[in-house]
Formats: sequence, C-alpha cells, structure tokens
Amino acid sequence: MEGNVPDQEQLLQFLRRLKEVFDVCDEDADGFIRVEHLVDLGLQFGQGDEVKKLTRYLDPNAHGKINFKDFCHRVLAIKGCEGILKMAVGPRSVASTQPSVTDNGYIYQVHC
Repeated sequence: MEGNVPDQEQLLQFLRRLKEVFDVCDEDADGFIRVEHLVDLGLQFGQGDEVKKLTRYLDPNAHGKINFKDFCHRVLAIKGCEGILKMAVGPRSVASTQPSVTDNGYIYQVHC
C-alpha cells in the first residue's frame, strides 16, 4: 500500500487484516484493546520497549484502551497513509452494494 493509492479491494483487505489483529488483541471482545495487554504481549516476545513506544502513539491520551476506529487511523498514520482512510470512511448508503468492515457502529465503506 505504500507509495500509491490502493484500490478499494486492497483497502478492504487491509482493513479486514487490521480487524483480525485487533480482535486477537481484544481479550474480552468488548471492542477495545487494553494497552496493558499489548505491553504484556511485547514483553513476552522481547519487544517491550518498542511496544511501549507504540502504545504511547496508539493511546496518546493514556486512557488505557484503544477502539478499532482509533487503531485503524493510527496504524495507517504510522504507515504514512492516513489520508486513504478518509476516502473510505462515510455513512452507509441504503442503496450501497459495496462491502464494508464494521466495528462498534463505525462503518468503513469504499467510495468509487
């Protein structure tokens, strides 16, 4: 995805993968990743310092938890392509036939 604008299928595929990662880290399936859990995972894999730095970016207000929308925006910002999500986020049209990835009431939909 770096360097060029992805087509809608690439973007949807990327969002689905982000959702899979998010769901794995959402231990109690309440729609939030606990920062403490991410840090614990980082420590288990010998990446504690790196994960602590990452969590400061993912949770800049130090709330201790991250929802899927914020997770997507910040991961895309890290990759340098936060602008592409703006192209994909919008209200769901009744007539729309485009696939979407949803979480906690947020709808990510690709517009042609």
